[in-house]
Amino acid sequence: MRRPTFARFAVTALAVLVLATAARAQTKLNFRLDWTIYGTHAPFYLALDKGLYAKAGLDVKIEEGQGSATVAKLVAQGGDPAGFIDFGSAIRGVEQGMPLVSVMRVLSGVMVVISHADAPIKSPKELEGKIVAFAPSESTGQVFPALLNANGVDPAKVSILSPATGAKNAVFLQKRADAIPANVNVQVAQLEAQGAKLSYFKYSDFGVDMMNNGIVFNSDYAKKNPDAVRSFVRVTKEAFEMAKANPKAAIDALIKQLPQQERNRAVLMRQLELSMDSMETTNTRGKPLGVMDPRDWEATQNLLVKYAGLPRAVPVDTLYTNEYLPK
Repeated sequence: MRRPTFARFAVTALAVLVLATAARAQTKLNFRLDWTIYGTHAPFYLALDKGLYAKAGLDVKIEEGQGSATVAKLVAQGGDPAGFIDFGSAIRGVEQGMPLVSVMRVLSGVMVVISHADAPIKSPKELEGKIVAFAPSESTGQVFPALLNANGVDPAKVSILSPATGAKNAVFLQKRADAIPANVNVQVAQLEAQGAKLSYFKYSDFGVDMMNNGIVFNSDYAKKNPDAVRSFVRVTKEAFEMAKANPKAAIDALIKQLPQQERNRAVLMRQLELSMDSMETTNTRGKPLGVMDPRDWEATQNLLVKYAGLPRAVPVDTLYTNEYLPK
C-alpha cells in the first residue's frame, strides 16, 4: 500500500514543482511596434511563433503602434516596457527627460527619395524644379533639408507640397508630385503593389546617413530586469538572422499569428526583403547585428539638431548601450 501512495505523492510534487518553476521563469513583457504591421516586423512574430521567447523565459505580447513618438511615450510610462522605435524619436524622448535606453540597432539608412520610373530622379541635384510631397511631421521630410544642403541644392528651387499625414502615397500615384521622401522598407512595396513603376535613391548614398529603428526599453525596467532585456535582445537578434536566411518562414509566421495579413503577403515579403540591406552602418560593417557605434549616434543627433528641431544634443552615452547584446 505504501508504494502507490508514495508514487502518487512524488508525481504530484513533481508536477507542482514544474508548474511553479515555469511560472517563475516566464517574465511578462509587452512589446509595442512602431506602427501598424509591415514586413520588417515579421522576425518578432517568427520568434513568437517558434516559441523562442518562451524558451528564453519570456511571455511576450506584441501590439501595433501609432507612430514612434507615441510609442516612445508609452515605453517611458512603463505600460509597455519595450518598443520598436525610430531612434530619432528615442533621442527626442531622452532630451525631454524620458527614461529610455536603446539596446539594439535594427535598421539604418532606410530613407529614400522615390520618383516615377518614366521620369526618374537619380540624385538630389535633379530635384531642382520638381514637386516633392511630404507631411511636415514625417521624419523623412524633416531630414529632407539636410539632403539638399549636403548636395548643394537650392531649396528655393524645390517645390514642397504638404499633404495630410499618410496621404503622400496617393498624391504620388496621382502624379501630383514628382517625388516623395520615404522609407525603402515601407512605401516602395506599397506603391509597387498599386502598380507604380518606381525609381529611387537612398539618402545615405548622398551623404545623409542616419540610424532608424531599433529596440528601445524603459531604462528603469532595464536596470531592474537585466536578464529579461538580455534574453529579449538575444532572441530578437536570432530571429532577424533567421528571417534573413529564410524570409518566407518569417512572413509565414507573421500570417500564422495574424491571419488577416494574408491579403498583404506579397507586400510584406517585399518589405522584409528590402529591410535586409539596411541592417548595418558604415561604422558597424562586419560587426554583429544590433551593435551600435557612438559615431552613428552623434551623426544622427547632429542632423536632428541642425535640421529637425531638436533643441539640444545630449551625451550619446545617455542614449544607448551595447551591454545587453550577446557577448
